[in-house]
Amino acid sequence: MVKKLVKTNLSDQTFDCIQEEILKGTWKPGEKLPSETELAASLGVSRMTLRSAIQRCCAIGLTETRVGEGTFVRDFNLRSYFSELYRLNLLGKSPNEINDLRNIIQIGAVRLALENSISDGDIHTLEELNRQMEEAAGQNDMEAFHAADAQFHLAICTLCKNELMYLIYDAVEAIIDEQARQNVRRSFEENASSYERVLSHHRELLDSIRSRDIDRFIKAIMDARHRSYSYYSKP
Repeated sequence: MVKKLVKTNLSDQTFDCIQEEILKGTWKPGEKLPSETELAASLGVSRMTLRSAIQRCCAIGLTETRVGEGTFVRDFNLRSYFSELYRLNLLGKSPNEINDLRNIIQIGAVRLALENSISDGDIHTLEELNRQMEEAAGQNDMEAFHAADAQFHLAICTLCKNELMYLIYDAVEAIIDEQARQNVRRSFEENASSYERVLSHHRELLDSIRSRDIDRFIKAIMDARHRSYSYYSKP
């Protein structure tokens, strides 16, 4: 049984307590929380205070409330957490900041990978995804193009074989992918041959990784960064 709260600012304390109990497994994913009346009594708070805390738990993806059924613990992961924060405007939405986040992760991943080793299998994966992008561009299949593009950059971020790096990228991938779509749209607005511009950039990334040239890779990333910055800095 959870302990009653006695501190001030009960709304925050209630949220902290529920979050802690969920994270330590008192209520497991898929399990229903006690009723509002029961849980409020256990914590020694009002139902209004409890309801506010539950709403915050739902907002960050820890729980979900089903009409007529109650509140249930969600199978929490970082992806849903960041997606909810982004949706609720609790994370910055600057396009350039999102682009820079991906740039930083990619440069770090490749730099670490080169310190260890990049296998022929890794190169083959990038080559195949690049081929899929070329094919989609030839067919003017924008959805297939975006899908291969997203997988290409994910593959770059997994080159260093760092599980934490992968988890972080996976957590923000939905945000990054949406921004990448916007980048391509902006590129098309400026240049009718934007498929070739984007493909040329990816070929340069691939070639720099294939040749194990970190300086060339960074230059390709920064050149693309300058282009994307121009898309969102115009009046």
